[in-house]
Amino acid sequence: MTSKSWFDRAFANRQKTEQLLRPDLETGLLTRHDYDLAVSFLPGPVRYLPYVHTAIWGGLSGLAVYRLKLKVRFPTTVVGVSAVTGYGVGIVHYFREHKRFVRQLQDREAFLIVLDNVNKRLGNSMPLFSQVDRDKILERISRRRAENGEVLDAGIEIVADVGDSTDSTAPTDSLPDSNTSQEDTTRPKSTWEAIREANARNTGRHSSWDELRQRYERQRAAGRVQQKDSVPEEVEDPRAKAQAEFDAILEAERKAARAS
Repeated sequence: MTSKSWFDRAFANRQKTEQLLRPDLETGLLTRHDYDLAVSFLPGPVRYLPYVHTAIWGGLSGLAVYRLKLKVRFPTTVVGVSAVTGYGVGIVHYFREHKRFVRQLQDREAFLIVLDNVNKRLGNSMPLFSQVDRDKILERISRRRAENGEVLDAGIEIVADVGDSTDSTAPTDSLPDSNTSQEDTTRPKSTWEAIREANARNTGRHSSWDELRQRYERQRAAGRVQQKDSVPEEVEDPRAKAQAEFDAILEAERKAARAS
């Protein structure tokens, strides 16, 4: 174990441990018994067990070689192997203490969610237990607590960094209305609407615009009569027809703007 474990890094001291676990205690996800047990155990001396065993085994083997005058060819190798063996024994002892800690917890499933929350509060985006289904566990916890007359705070769904004051539980009932109004303001207006609004603001050109539009309508009616007399009536695409009429009106508006 050349580097510290996740537990040792996360729960470096009692103050940091209390800071990381208190949000889940306040929401009711972590019981008072499990909170007190975790605060006293996780930042405790258990983290030093591998190093203690390494020192003890290495020291005893070195003392034995020196005091007993053992005839060994490579005494330093003996001491090194003993130290490594002691380190392995310390690792086993370390995990045995953690297993004993887990057996003392009142709600082990809830503590898994708590550890995952702590992992996210430390800024890690990857879940600590990828194989754990948070929703199912939270559902079982809520059902079990409800049978005991306890109610979990909705805040257990919130996992924020330590010191983040953003309230993620704010009501969202008004979101659809705000989104609708935002869409209304950001929706691009059609050209017809833009022309009507421009004409409404510029009342001085309103009469000239009506005159141009009426003139164009008369010209279009006269052209239809001539076309009907000269050639047989053809089937025309209504969309193309509307586009042509629209282009003509725009052109008339541009000419009126230049003339003024």
